[in-house]
Amino acid sequence: MEQSQSKNLLYWWFPLLFGVLFVLIGIWILRSPKESFETITKIIGVVIVVSGTTQLLFSVSNRDAISWWGLQLLNGLVDLAIGIILIIYPEVLLKIITIFVGICLIINSVLMIMHSSGARKAGHGYWKWELILGIALIFMAFVFLWHPMILGATIAIWTAIAFILLGISRIALTFRLRRTIKKRNTIQGA
Repeated sequence: MEQSQSKNLLYWWFPLLFGVLFVLIGIWILRSPKESFETITKIIGVVIVVSGTTQLLFSVSNRDAISWWGLQLLNGLVDLAIGIILIIYPEVLLKIITIFVGICLIINSVLMIMHSSGARKAGHGYWKWELILGIALIFMAFVFLWHPMILGATIAIWTAIAFILLGISRIALTFRLRRTIKKRNTIQGA
């Protein structure tokens, strides 16, 4: 196997899988805001643990092909830790979940804004959408962090919107990764 072939992206479809899952969770939360918040917290914790685990696998598997694999690894570790805490201590975190979601959103927002910067330098037109989504997520993160008590009554709606935006960003990442793979395969085939 040639060196260039060993740099193919593995598990490129993980972001699509979790993007769709995050959007579905967001829609479910919007449809059932009166459900027990403890149940929602545990379910979100499980999803974040699985997402963090796949991010760890993705980053380690692609460390030779992706220059930002360390940031992806850190994001996976943070997601894993947050998810485990949400599963083990839902009753405590019901009061402070907005802080954890806000931190997770800030990390994802910064990564998204960094991706948009790289896409802009590479001349890709989609960088604007990534930048807009990144800014929207970071705005929501600051709302979560600065006004957690104000959001108490509407936390389900804000959480749902945040998950839908996060899901859209992961789906967009999948399409970007898929284009990169196709472009790389076309270049290698020539």
